[in-house]
Amino acid sequence: MTTMKCPRCSSEKIMPNLQIRDRAESLLFDEDLEVVVDSKPSAVFFKGTHYEALRATVCGECGYVSLSVKNPKALWNAYSQKKDDKD
Repeated sequence: MTTMKCPRCSSEKIMPNLQIRDRAESLLFDEDLEVVVDSKPSAVFFKGTHYEALRATVCGECGYVSLSVKNPKALWNAYSQKKDDKD
């Protein structure tokens, strides 16, 4: 298993794949913060909206945070369709 290191301080105290939630929303729902891409942004309805949950990796030494999405390939596919949308 590869040991992860912080890019800022080189600590190995790394906490990967942490859930990110809006505090106000977490009172009612157990929802992730999300990145959103509309694959058909010019459409009036059915914009082909794609959501991917954000995840955080946090250094337990210096507090450095990096963000990632759960399924980057699905997000890229939706984004790629967006570039082809000429309507």
